[in-house]
Amino acid sequence: MSRPDTRLERIDDIERKLAQRPKGASTGELAREYGVNVSTIRRDFTIMESMGTALEKNGRRYVLNRRRALHQVKFTNNEVLALYLAARLLSRHSDEHNPHVVTVLEKLADVLKNKSPLMSRHIEQAAAAVRGRHARPEYLEALEVLTAGWAEGRKVWLRYRSFKNEITERIFAPYFVDPSGIGYACYAIGYDDLRGTLRTLKIERISEARLTDERFTIPPDFDPQQLLASAWGVIWRDEGHIEVTLRFFAPHAVRRIKESTWHHSQRIEDLPDGSCLFTVYVGSTMELKPWVRQWGADVEVLGPPAFRQEMIQEVRQMARGYGLIEQ
Repeated sequence: MSRPDTRLERIDDIERKLAQRPKGASTGELAREYGVNVSTIRRDFTIMESMGTALEKNGRRYVLNRRRALHQVKFTNNEVLALYLAARLLSRHSDEHNPHVVTVLEKLADVLKNKSPLMSRHIEQAAAAVRGRHARPEYLEALEVLTAGWAEGRKVWLRYRSFKNEITERIFAPYFVDPSGIGYACYAIGYDDLRGTLRTLKIERISEARLTDERFTIPPDFDPQQLLASAWGVIWRDEGHIEVTLRFFAPHAVRRIKESTWHHSQRIEDLPDGSCLFTVYVGSTMELKPWVRQWGADVEVLGPPAFRQEMIQEVRQMARGYGLIEQ
């Protein structure tokens, strides 16, 4: 185990360990872990209490009194930047008003006020932007009910409107909740009793939800990261691996496509004329299509043939809409 170099680093590490151990630790155990004597650990405890850490002795063991204080997290400047970036993403992942996002951003801003006033102010502005969005109570209720079901292992009854506008009632066991950068939406993945299989539901399409008393256990082989590995976003993940090949023409588009990792499976091949081939393996082209559209005339779909034909048909319809070809 890598041991802290200074007393303050050791004290911070001890507090973190006690926060992770509900039964606490004895001075002897900590002395052995850190390679110091017991009296040194006792002095560390004295300093910790003077700094506001709430310690409580239970027999020979010391525990954190969670009712008096929480573990104090200390951040470096680079860690503050990581929190700031996460906060910005949190504020932008959905176009819905969410008071829980507002409060967590405000709390984070308060924590960072002394450490980094500039970042704190920007996070407060992000909170204000979320607060100003239109409130939709049914979305917030559905999100809160699904969160409670996920945390407590309880199934949820819900009324759901599908993409095709079919309204159904179902019992759903939430296994995972995930935001999508595509469409600014949030999704729940879980077992759907109505369909008898694993399904992905868009939370924004739930009009009513309530907890049931029926319990569920997430299967040990359920791995959301592996499940979503072939998804471009979140929704479509169970239709096998489809190889999609795109050709990017314009120099600015080629440069931009090389700047980012758009998908873990992507492969980029330069062509002699300055264009490039971009190949990915996805579960479905449904979520990929809006991303392809945004590139306009800078991209051409080469495969698969069915996807290429879909895009050709869309281009023809657009041309008719603009009066470039006859209806």
